[in-house]
Amino acid sequence: MPLSRSRVSIKEIDQTRNFKAINMIGLAGVAFLLFFGANAIFQENYLLAAVLFGSSAFGLFSILLMQSTRNYGYGSYGISIPVIIVFAYLIASGGVENTGPLWCYSLFLIIMLLQGFKKGVMAFFGLLIVAIVLMFYPNLSFVSAEYSQTFKIRFIASFIALGIMASLYEYLRWKSQNDYVAISHELELASRTDTLTGLANRRAMQASLEIEQSLFFRHGHPFSIIMMDLDHFKQINDRYGHGKGDELLIQIARLLSKEVRQQDLVCRWGGEEFLILLPQTNQEHSLVVAEKLRKAIEAIDLEVIGIADSVTASFGVECISATRNISELIAESDRKLYEAKRHGRNQVFDPAGRICATGTVE
Repeated sequence: MPLSRSRVSIKEIDQTRNFKAINMIGLAGVAFLLFFGANAIFQENYLLAAVLFGSSAFGLFSILLMQSTRNYGYGSYGISIPVIIVFAYLIASGGVENTGPLWCYSLFLIIMLLQGFKKGVMAFFGLLIVAIVLMFYPNLSFVSAEYSQTFKIRFIASFIALGIMASLYEYLRWKSQNDYVAISHELELASRTDTLTGLANRRAMQASLEIEQSLFFRHGHPFSIIMMDLDHFKQINDRYGHGKGDELLIQIARLLSKEVRQQDLVCRWGGEEFLILLPQTNQEHSLVVAEKLRKAIEAIDLEVIGIADSVTASFGVECISATRNISELIAESDRKLYEAKRHGRNQVFDPAGRICATGTVE
């Protein structure tokens, strides 16, 4: 069973940040477009005003659609599309007194910010091609602006320089974010993993138990736990040393992980005590699993790690349907483990208070 993720993932944090950024950039962009649209009307440049007002309306609609659907794509693409249209129009028309291209730098940066590194680089090359075609391709009927050869060369060169610098910055930010995600994942995994055995620790088990309990209350899916403790583990530590004791725990952890199903979760509960979670498993089947584990531990060959003694374990099994909550479930399985110890160890204690040592449920 995979370990449950943290309540607020890094992806969700990043999506929230992007959502806020799109809102702020989009609303600011709409305000600017409306202002310059009004200015274009004042200067009787009605075509420019129509492009600016239309782009602002499209951007505002995209923001409202994003807010209502909580879909980040509507906002990022809904703003990027009118930005590209304005970019092309400002170069083709020259804007006001041929100053339109000067605004293209900031328009490109908006797209890079909204689309991220990979899509931003693609947008950069696309905008660069658009600018080159509009400025250098002769006799385009819809291009009314006239620029000097020097201005065109300097604009393209400066746009390329800006694109390279912006792409490098966005790449480093993207790489740092990926590194941060990887480190956070490792820390999250470490916080839920036992360092010696590599099994889940108490925190991870507690989270998984809460999930299973929720499924049980909602859908009635039963689950069981097996509390297991190695018999006479202290004697092995005293005789062979704590290093060999640790090697024994690692061997037991590997054995338990191998013997259970993929959806089951094995946890080092503490010391030489292990807890196994069996989703969608009733009391009878969990007893059979516990007996299977008991026999596997009893038969393990420890000479490979330098321990000549045999090792056994005692088991307590409990199903959620017989208790009311996780605390009672754990307490009852622990009580039955104690009963197995009290009756002679190397045993599985069944729910009726009898020793189940045959591999079946009577």
